Order: sequence, then structure tokens, then C-alpha cells
Amino acid sequence: MSRDLDRPRWLRGASAAAGARPRELQPRGPVGGTAGAVHQYVAEGDTAWHAGRRYQPTWKLIKDTPNPNFYTIGVEHEGQVDTPWSDAMLGTSTHLVMEICNRWSIAIDRDHVIGHREIYARKTCPGTWIDLDGFVARVRRLALDPASYNLVDRSGSVQARLDLNLRAGAPTTLAPIARTVPGGSTLEYAGSTSNGLTVNGNAHWYRSSDGEFFWAGATTGPVPAT
Repeated sequence: MSRDLDRPRWLRGASAAAGARPRELQPRGPVGGTAGAVHQYVAEGDTAWHAGRRYQPTWKLIKDTPNPNFYTIGVEHEGQVDTPWSDAMLGTSTHLVMEICNRWSIAIDRDHVIGHREIYARKTCPGTWIDLDGFVARVRRLALDPASYNLVDRSGSVQARLDLNLRAGAPTTLAPIARTVPGGSTLEYAGSTSNGLTVNGNAHWYRSSDGEFFWAGATTGPVPAT
């Protein structure tokens, strides 16, 4: 089922049995392997069968209706309940979660990045080894690293269509506001990225020569010229 009417706003992590074949898994979104590979069985914009049952949920943002499958994205991880995550899987999962959160405008915090056990308490997913608080902190640090984005050097200028925040260091609202310019201001840029935080469906951001980022959607150039 398409999520055009109710985009996913939460990310749910879990563990899948090691060695399980795709046909033995319930339809899910991305699956991270111990070697760092990612397999995707269901598109992020479709509904997977990964978190439909509830049992003593502790997730404070769970809805009475609809089924959580309709507003979450599930990311599985290879292993058993007590399997340590390899460095490769931890690194890949960190990048994957950051990218999904940016793509769907999901807040990178513990209210929005949760374990399956927080919906269905009889589950242990994503296992006893991973500290979810620490994991979310890793994802946030990655989102604030400009090297995480596909920056392209290009120069030019655009005008702000309304008052616009310039963010220090990264194309995301997680980054602190360096300054705010009034609508109508001319802004020079030295580069741009197409995979920053998605705002109103637009993931394009400009970068100034001082390393400040501003969202392209609030300018006269919502899609940077190529």
C-alpha cells in the first residue's frame, strides 16, 4: 500500500535470524548483514509486514490506529538476540538510518528511532548488544558531518523568498542556526547537495563559502542549476 497519504515518520529496528532466506522473512524494508551488505525487499514508500502486532508497547508515540506498519519503516539486522554487531554492520546501519531519516524527514531521536520490542514487548529486537541511545547519537553525529552529503562545487547566487536560516556545518535542521537573513536577500553559494534533509519534498541545499547551508526550497533556485 502506498504511503502517499501518510508518509512514514518513525524508524523501527529489529534483528533477523542469521542465514534466513528472503522467502523465510516477512516482507520488510532494508536488511543489514554482518558483512555490511544491505538487501531491500520492500520499497520504503510501501507498507511491509514488520510491526503490526502490539503487546505492552512502551513507545510513547504509538497510535491507537492505524497499524504501525502503515507509518513506520523497518530495518532488520542479521543475527541472534545476543549477537554482537560487526563494525561493518554498525557502520552500514548508521549510514542507512541517517539516509532514511533525511529522506523521509524523520527526527533523529529516540522517540522516532525505536526497537521492535518497544511495540511488541515479547520481542528482543534489535538484540541485547546494541545500545539504542548510543546508536541514535552515532546517527546524529553522522548527519552533522558534511562529508555525509554529495556536495558539488558550483557557484552562483539566489534570492531568499522568505526569512531563511543558514545552518552551520551541515544541510539539516539538526545543525545550529548560524544566522537568519530576511526575505529578498541575495545569497552567494559555493556548492550544493541533493541529499540533505528533505523539507517539503525537497532535499536540495546550498553551501556558502563559509560552510553555511541553506535550504534551496526557500530560494528562487529550489533546484540548483547543473
